[in-house]
Amino acid sequence: MRIVNINEIECLAEAGSVVTVGNFDGVHLGHDLLIKDVVARAASMGLCSVIVTFEPHTRAVLFPEEKQQVLSTLEEKIILINRKNVDYLVYIPFDSNFAAILAGDFIENILVKKLKARQWVMGEGHRFGKNHAGNKNFPHDSKGKNDIYMVTDVSMTLNDRVVSSTEIRIAITDGRVDEAVKMLGHQYLILSHRVAGEKKGSQLGYPTFNFECRNLNKVLPPPGIYAAEIEYKGRRWKGAMYFGDCPTFGNRDRHFEFHAFDYCGGEPVEGAVASMWLNTRTRADRAFDNKTLLIEAIKQDIENIKKYFSQEKEQCQ
Repeated sequence: MRIVNINEIECLAEAGSVVTVGNFDGVHLGHDLLIKDVVARAASMGLCSVIVTFEPHTRAVLFPEEKQQVLSTLEEKIILINRKNVDYLVYIPFDSNFAAILAGDFIENILVKKLKARQWVMGEGHRFGKNHAGNKNFPHDSKGKNDIYMVTDVSMTLNDRVVSSTEIRIAITDGRVDEAVKMLGHQYLILSHRVAGEKKGSQLGYPTFNFECRNLNKVLPPPGIYAAEIEYKGRRWKGAMYFGDCPTFGNRDRHFEFHAFDYCGGEPVEGAVASMWLNTRTRADRAFDNKTLLIEAIKQDIENIKKYFSQEKEQCQ
């Protein structure tokens, strides 16, 4: 997959493309439906598949008072979309000037001239252009000024509920990470730098990797213990993830600590960026009266999380 800034291309070299456009925050099951449709249509027509997204999230520009938090940073979206056999991920630096582009100009100047779009796969209810004037009927209403065929995919539902980034944000914030994972169709991804720790985990008999928590614009779950995996340079390790400020030790800055079950080696090194994949929250954070009680809790956490992964494996077989 090629990652392209819209401002750095005149047009795609290929004869044409099938595109879909959106924030794709979280790259959830609904987004997956659109992306699969784009990839399949492009392959059947001998065209290239193009996913167009925005950076930052459009609502961050249109409604700055909301302080929009995202499920996926651009870097995280790249990782998630890269697994879906897409030819191009095109990102548009979104600001007030771009938000003022008329719907017709967006189609003509971006989709047709730059991306050579032949088909546009849209999500149900998707709107675009200044004042959200564009919709699935726009090419017809504008008397077919541009030869681009628009297809509308129905919304993805799960347990009779429409899958949406908004619902996923709420679930994660509430600590219902397992519910969020079902709507996402994948574990919840958090990219972070490894940082130096205070060796508390090693002193307790459970060494950990420490990861920073500095992205205040990212949707984060509440403090607690999580069944999770880390990924670095193509390798993954299952383990127990702690997120919080260590209240037992007088509080620190919020951070992540990961204890790998089967790991040997020094990577990821301090300063390296690793992918943290969260599965489910197993308990809330709390302060313990002494180290003995904390060690007993950690031991039980690890047993619980190993049992969780064992059951997950059985369900997949």
